[in-house]
Amino acid sequence: MEKAAASAPGKVILFGEHFVVYDNPAIVSAINLRARVEVSTYDRRGVWLRDRKVVNHPAVRAAEYIIQNKGFSKGLNINIFSDIPPKVGLGSSASVSIASAAAASLIIQGRIDRELIAAAGFEGERIVHHNPSGIDTCIALNGGVGIYRRSKGFTKIHIPLETILIIDTGRMRNTGEMVKKVREYMENNRERFNEILVDAEELVNIVLDMFKNGDLEGVGKLMLRNQALLREVGVSSDEIEEAVRLALKSGAYGAKLTGAGGGGCVICLVDEDKIERVYLNISNRFKVYTVRLSAEGVKEEEI
Repeated sequence: MEKAAASAPGKVILFGEHFVVYDNPAIVSAINLRARVEVSTYDRRGVWLRDRKVVNHPAVRAAEYIIQNKGFSKGLNINIFSDIPPKVGLGSSASVSIASAAAASLIIQGRIDRELIAAAGFEGERIVHHNPSGIDTCIALNGGVGIYRRSKGFTKIHIPLETILIIDTGRMRNTGEMVKKVREYMENNRERFNEILVDAEELVNIVLDMFKNGDLEGVGKLMLRNQALLREVGVSSDEIEEAVRLALKSGAYGAKLTGAGGGGCVICLVDEDKIERVYLNISNRFKVYTVRLSAEGVKEEEI
């Protein structure tokens, strides 16, 4: 195969970000914003990004991993087309890594080798996040909604929630800096941090019961409790807090940061009947996305 294309979804963490690094469970969903990567064989060895040699790029590193693992003697040229805004907590780097690895796998093996691209995508993520929890590449690979725990992996679940609003605060952030900030909080407040981990895990368990009962209003209230924990460990920001307040004022059940924090995005849980009105109100201040949850994972695309 001389050319191939694949796509992978972005993600939102509904509950549990940051605490997942410490082996707490998180609830994560794929969203219908996607990254598409087209790959073709190239007359020069190595991996090229739009005919340019680029180092320290997640999609390039993921494709390099496939080449090195399979001993591929030719080069690859990759092109990226993504709906997912970068550096805002929606899993952009994981999506392009997984899609790039999948397209490279299609060219070299004629199929999407899921085990191999999982490892390749994780290597791509390391370019951006250094010590990623694995949650972003996991959801980009599998799609759907699930519970992720670092020591146990990913278990798919069903939730009675199809659509959610994402508020982009307009402030980019550095995931590594936010992870470091939480680690410093943990080191300086070990007893309290252990209590927070217990509280965060309990929230996830209560939310799962509420989802089973279709209690979205209750889930929204627990989003605010999760946001309070994230605020306490230092990863909220003025923009995030403003977005949360505006969402609630506009009629949302709940809102919280998603991803690393320090800026980036806020998710907003809204009754289906109110989505358009809440969207219009918030969009006077912030960029807003209406996204579908439980999106399909990595897949081959026509080229």
